[in-house]
Amino acid sequence: MTGSITDAMAARLETVGAVPREQDLYAGDGTDFYERLVGSDRAEIREFLALARKVEGLILDVAAGGGRLTIPLVRSGKRVTAIDLSDDMLSHLRRALPDHPMLTCVIADMRDFSLGLWYELIIIGATSITLLDRVGRSRLYASVRRHLTPRGVFAFTVAGGASAQSLTVARDQELSVPGPDGDETYLFSQQLEEEGAARIVNWVRASDLAAGGEVTVLTSRLRVLSHETLSRELVGAGFAEPAVTPVRTERGEEILLLTTTWVGPAEQMGDHASD
Repeated sequence: MTGSITDAMAARLETVGAVPREQDLYAGDGTDFYERLVGSDRAEIREFLALARKVEGLILDVAAGGGRLTIPLVRSGKRVTAIDLSDDMLSHLRRALPDHPMLTCVIADMRDFSLGLWYELIIIGATSITLLDRVGRSRLYASVRRHLTPRGVFAFTVAGGASAQSLTVARDQELSVPGPDGDETYLFSQQLEEEGAARIVNWVRASDLAAGGEVTVLTSRLRVLSHETLSRELVGAGFAEPAVTPVRTERGEEILLLTTTWVGPAEQMGDHASD
């Protein structure tokens, strides 16, 4: 494998004499594709809105991206802070809700953020927690703890069942993705690393495979995580054993929602812990 390009994708490009140009899926041109890929997906929205209805205070959407969850939360009347490491991703959200008084966008790393505010609900959608390795997840849990009110809820999603199983095998296939002028065919490639603990994902538009031309390869590297592993980590970090519930989806994917609260020593929370 070269860089973040899978062996199968590299071989396919070499066959047609194409020159790869790696592009992070969550930055630059990759964000436009990502929005087309997930923008119409309504999975998780119902569940996060239900959680939001139970709180009156601030909500924090971590790794908010283009706002797939933030937008319906804000439109439901909630005040939301959306953080993402990619300003390119947040630009999609700003365009969707320009100058909205209930929205604050912050460029921040979900592994280490300091906002000076405390939230009754902190969420991570689209199984984005799998972008982080073990050290990164530990830092995330600490950042969440510092921003969570004493009765606040931390909730995020991860793949389950057959969907989780599909992440543990190499795959190469053609998939249809909505485009500006109708559906487009993309080549999807998934390769496992670290004895199955991580996966590299590539996307290439099939029509770009012109002989000798430069081809953009959209890349992402994610961890392969089970809800059992994440539950153990949360408990070890001082959170309650999470409730694990299925998320209803239209596409048939199996997604699990983990919901928890802080139960560790109060002094390890933010300055608000004694409020």
